[in-house]
Amino acid sequence: MIGPELTVQLVAMRLLAGVLIAVVHGSAVAYAAVMLGDQGPRHDGRTQVLSGRHVSLPGLGALMLTGFGWAAPVAIDGDRLRGGRLALVLPPLAGSAALLLLGFTLLLFAGPALRSLDVTSGVAIAAFVRVAGRLCVWIALFSLVPVPPLAGAHLLEALGLRLPAWTSAVMAVALTLASLAGITASILTPAYRVIAPLVLGGAVALTD
Repeated sequence: MIGPELTVQLVAMRLLAGVLIAVVHGSAVAYAAVMLGDQGPRHDGRTQVLSGRHVSLPGLGALMLTGFGWAAPVAIDGDRLRGGRLALVLPPLAGSAALLLLGFTLLLFAGPALRSLDVTSGVAIAAFVRVAGRLCVWIALFSLVPVPPLAGAHLLEALGLRLPAWTSAVMAVALTLASLAGITASILTPAYRVIAPLVLGGAVALTD
């Protein structure tokens, strides 16, 4: 949220982390859909890792400002999935699992960076991977909230509920405002405090 802790350095780290998170999350959701039988995300270019199509500018802006954001939504046709529409629950879960793995992997670089690089570079890289690692856990949880434009909206579709297209823009604003007000963090904190220590280690997780 906005406050004294929102520095230029933190915003810059969130920008870099946000692009990485969007690419990993978007690719994972798309690959899961393709593996389940819907080739649409492949045709949309969402299985290409080095693609700007994964980045949502509103989602990236929200992340830089509030610490909570989203990747560009992946269009999935539930009728083409093996297992039918209920299989729509799997791509969002795959995206969150990929982010938890990313967070765990990033933290592995903190120690080597501090030991092998000069002090300034080592501290900068260690600070970045810690911020990015925590964001990975937060966004892994946040993305499962069942509203557009989050990946969790596919959970609604699995139940046969499809919201009008205009609700995505409205909910994007609402989610950003809720994150600014601290509501998002308050709701997700119990789950974060359980999962983050498992992924990041207690010392890093509790610095949030």
